Amino acid sequence: MRHKYFLAALMLLAAAPAALAQTAGSVGIGTTSPDLSAALEVRSTTQGLLLPRLTLAQRDALTASATAPPVPGLVIYQTDNTPGLYAFDGSAWVRLGADNLGNHTATQPLNLNGQKLVDGTTARAIRSGLDLSPAGLLTLGAARVSADSTTGQGLRLPDLDQDFILTSRRFRGQANPLNVSGAGDRLTWLSYYSAFRAGGVSGNRWDYPNVGAYSVAFGLDNQAGSDYTVAFGRENRLRASDYTLATGYQNESVLGYYGLMMGYQNAYRGYHGFVGGYQSKTQTNNTTSFVPSLAFGYSAQARSSQGNCYALGYYARTGGYYGSFVLADYSPAQNSDQARQQDSLVSTNFNQFSARFAGGYRLFTTAATTTSQGTAVGVRLDAGSNAWSIISDSTKKERVVLADGNLFLDRINGLRLGSWNYRGQSPDTMRHYGPMAQDFFAAFGHDAVGRSGNPTSINQADFDGVNLIAIQALYRRVLLLEADHARQRQQLQQLRAAGPAASATAPRATDAAAELAELRRQNAALRAHAAQADADHAALLTLQAQVARLLGEGAQARK
Repeated sequence: MRHKYFLAALMLLAAAPAALAQTAGSVGIGTTSPDLSAALEVRSTTQGLLLPRLTLAQRDALTASATAPPVPGLVIYQTDNTPGLYAFDGSAWVRLGADNLGNHTATQPLNLNGQKLVDGTTARAIRSGLDLSPAGLLTLGAARVSADSTTGQGLRLPDLDQDFILTSRRFRGQANPLNVSGAGDRLTWLSYYSAFRAGGVSGNRWDYPNVGAYSVAFGLDNQAGSDYTVAFGRENRLRASDYTLATGYQNESVLGYYGLMMGYQNAYRGYHGFVGGYQSKTQTNNTTSFVPSLAFGYSAQARSSQGNCYALGYYARTGGYYGSFVLADYSPAQNSDQARQQDSLVSTNFNQFSARFAGGYRLFTTAATTTSQGTAVGVRLDAGSNAWSIISDSTKKERVVLADGNLFLDRINGLRLGSWNYRGQSPDTMRHYGPMAQDFFAAFGHDAVGRSGNPTSINQADFDGVNLIAIQALYRRVLLLEADHARQRQQLQQLRAAGPAASATAPRATDAAAELAELRRQNAALRAHAAQADADHAALLTLQAQVARLLGEGAQARK
């Protein structure tokens, strides 16, 4: 094919001898001194070199020709279907001109041939650059042999206003050993486990078999070694603890499922638990009730075989009793005796509520809790006390109505007083004394202003108030009786002081003496009746003993 072109060139030389020159095997067009390194040199400032122009169909026909197929190095100009210069490389036509990079359109895969894409000098490829392996693994940069504080960004995605998606599938990828293992700081997606790790590790907590399926670990030396676990912070460990989350420092869960841990050096074991604070522990064994347990505070422990136990505060402990609730204050830590600074508040029975507040308790039944908010109503259990104190400040009361004590005594006399037990409770061990709420409400439920209480319960403060009113009425009656008794004794003493000497001169003294004699007679008669009653009682006892003896003898005889 090339010979044809040379023949055409020779014909041109014959037609234009003035423009043709040949020197030592070189041909020149438009020059008499062609370059010695060129077989043909064409010079012009107004014209160009026009190569054969073929369509894509003509090019394909040339390629398929059996008599004159193209040889490597043949160049044509294609006029359609991506026009341009094309050269035959021996197997395919290659478009000339563009480098297939940047804004150009590639016509075949880009082969890096084991090299990297770098920005800058090729020397930077040692520690940076983009590497794409034949297996499809993408690597940014290389392992650094020393610290590099001048590095700006390892990977930067500026103005990322579109979704970023990374997809994989469970059980695909490297399982054991992992592609990256051991100590180091890194961000890793473990496709085989669908697990995510970010931060650093100083040992093997991110290696097989310390990786749970669908687990997440962020921070330093966190181990999410069970399925569906999450660990945030530092040195948290989750082992055989599916569906558990830990955040904080040095928290550990072993055989702890469906739980939540937060704080420092806490421990979790069991099911459906929550633990937080410092050195606290939740430990349960129930797998079926799904009732949670909670320990939160300083060395608080919620432990039981059935769960449903709660410990909050300083050294609050449930002691292995389910259904218990322990609420503790900070008072032991303020004890001057160091041996007692770790005193625990521990449950002593199942389904028990225990609380310790050395400063006392306050319970309000109104929205107001201070004077500035209004009248606060409720009860108090002051520090060191053993009974509730009700708010009874006279400055907080109004519409005071004084009570008729004698009327209260009459109403008390009409109450049904006795012993009883609540329905469902043991009559052997849980008997009580007192009135019925209906009777109490009927007797004292209304005054001149309004209503007090209800017909199904008795307010302890009202009960104490009724008792005080009744006691006051009784005391006043006693005072009247004592005054009357004192008056009678005074009269009797006066009669005795008058004596028999006054009977001759004072008829009234004689009458008094007669009255005194009558009293003495009546007293003697009463004494006699009493003596007779004692004798009759003794005789009755003797008769009863004889009857009992006879009955016993009869029973022996019947045998």
